[in-house]
Amino acid sequence: MTIVPEMTDTRVAYVYPNSRRDLIAQCEAGIAPDTHLLGLNQVGRFGIDAGAREPALDARLPFLPHRLRWHLRELPLPWELRDVDVIFTPLANLVPLASRLRRQPRVLVYNFGFNTILRRAGRARRALLAGSLRQTAGVVCLGPSQRDELLELADLEPAQVPVGIHGVDDRFFTPGAEERERLVVAVGKDLGRYYAPLARAARSIKAKFVFVVLQRNIAGIDLPANVEIRERIPYLELRDLYRRGACAVVALRKAEYPFGSEGSGVTALLEAQASGTPLVATDRPIVRDYLRHEENALIVPEEDADALRSGIEQVLEDQAIAETLASAGRRRVEERHTMDDMAAALAPLMKAAASPK
Repeated sequence: MTIVPEMTDTRVAYVYPNSRRDLIAQCEAGIAPDTHLLGLNQVGRFGIDAGAREPALDARLPFLPHRLRWHLRELPLPWELRDVDVIFTPLANLVPLASRLRRQPRVLVYNFGFNTILRRAGRARRALLAGSLRQTAGVVCLGPSQRDELLELADLEPAQVPVGIHGVDDRFFTPGAEERERLVVAVGKDLGRYYAPLARAARSIKAKFVFVVLQRNIAGIDLPANVEIRERIPYLELRDLYRRGACAVVALRKAEYPFGSEGSGVTALLEAQASGTPLVATDRPIVRDYLRHEENALIVPEEDADALRSGIEQVLEDQAIAETLASAGRRRVEERHTMDDMAAALAPLMKAAASPK
């Protein structure tokens, strides 16, 4: 993508769920991808003056219980961020309502998992979240399937719910020069992941498996000897795993599972594809928004150990299929899912939020 920088005219504060200070420093040092910065480093090329900001309440009231502080920190944000036109954030419990009360800045929210919350929540919680979302300048969804469901769940106007396909740092995650090992990599800590069937599949496959997860993801699972667990590894090690892996797997719960996110797996599948690693993923609506079966991935039925085993073995044993999936996956990232692509989609939404008709 050739980009001609535009004149900056819209001021946007990125407010993340958790601090990104360390990640920003690591990105600047070249030891981490900027995927999780959601286009912060790229939107400037499209006329956006963007900066990462952190809720002041986190630092000012550290004595408050974490969960209480987690929610209350959203309330003063519109007053703390008086110098911007738009707040771009995945936080949506209270900040859109507070912004509406103050009348500025406008709030553009990024939908990592509102659908799942709306599906499982009680009546009062659903009403509060849906009401808050209706006060936003827009709710940016990861894919058409997520958008369609959100429109049904929250009674939003279609024009208020755009799609902003996710991106990945394709300059950090790249194919390596080293030879691929007989290694299967599975990455992800979201509760929408499901490692039990993958562990059962691994038991009968002659390959090494590495699960990059949290302990909560594997609690109660009988892991075979060929599965290694890694937690919170540096991004350079994660990149090395993808580059060495002969296959990457994104194993998910069924779409109606009430925990985690309906967008679970999107980042991991893009990381694998950017790394040129052949991919096997279990079926979900959001997966179909990003992958094409037998074109750039193998998509298998959800929660099915036999289907996972078959898909993984096909990639491990058929070099032609593996190479086809790997090259097609990398090509699709380069064509549609770079961070520049993501920024190009977000920038017009930020400008529209700043200048409502």
